[in-house]
Amino acid sequence: MSWLNKRTYRLLQNKIKDLFYLPRADRKVLFAFSLCTALITFGCLFYLSRSHQETSRKLSETERRHYRTLCRQNITDKPTKVRRKETYYAVPVQEKASFAFDPNTADSTQLLALGFSPWQVRNIYKYRAKGGRFHQKEDLSRIYGMTGEQLNHLLPLVNIAPEYRYLEHKAPDSLRKEFPVYQSNKFREKTLVDLNTADTTLLKRIPGIGNRFAIMIVRRREQLGGYMSVNQLLEINHLPDSLLPWFVVRSTEGVKKININKASLTELRRHPYLNFYQCRVILEHRRKYGALKSLNDLSLYEEFTEKDLDRLSPYCAF
Repeated sequence: MSWLNKRTYRLLQNKIKDLFYLPRADRKVLFAFSLCTALITFGCLFYLSRSHQETSRKLSETERRHYRTLCRQNITDKPTKVRRKETYYAVPVQEKASFAFDPNTADSTQLLALGFSPWQVRNIYKYRAKGGRFHQKEDLSRIYGMTGEQLNHLLPLVNIAPEYRYLEHKAPDSLRKEFPVYQSNKFREKTLVDLNTADTTLLKRIPGIGNRFAIMIVRRREQLGGYMSVNQLLEINHLPDSLLPWFVVRSTEGVKKININKASLTELRRHPYLNFYQCRVILEHRRKYGALKSLNDLSLYEEFTEKDLDRLSPYCAF
């Protein structure tokens, strides 16, 4: 409660208790009222269910026979509409022909003879009507519904006309001089970047690292005081682990350490490896027992695990 002092908090707490407090007599009346309501509801439901059962029992045997007769008439009067599943969508089966064809110009007769189903032929016509073209054999797989067996049979038969094929064009020398080819400034593979000295400009030369990741890496280094291991990059949210092979920690001499026995609560809280409760334990230990001699003094507290102390030890001074 950072914005309320203790006195205001207690007054608010008492107000809430008074608001929901009921005297003993009122509580008894409320309980009796709830109990009566529940009994009345249960009685109504029980009465309705019994009356429904009695009504159903009063149905005469003559009425039951009449009802059965009507049901039989409805069953016999229904027309029998049975469609054989195997004949509803029946299409004359034709043997697959094998001849060279161009999917850009082949008509429906040729496509059906090659083994295309009627709806696949419609898909090809729709694709061509929308401006689609088959530039190479593999483009036939774009048609919806093509199976692997069909492609294995048809791809060797595809013969694309020259006007539909992809052609390689080389730019004239005049255009090359006027518009020079852009050359990337990214690092080549197996280049190693020192984590403790690289700035954002250098980090952005690594493939896969943009402005956002570069800022996050530098900011994390400033919060820690320096990197002790490349694996510490895994602590940065959403940073791909595939980027780790680009980095190396060549020296840890410049890593900044925090004096556990002299740092204030604010200074301790700035370190990413210490939370508020751990900082409070350190201050309480210093107040009761004096200066810490090593991190082993903190191992007795439940706020510190062995993993916490291991990753914190390179950044502590006594």
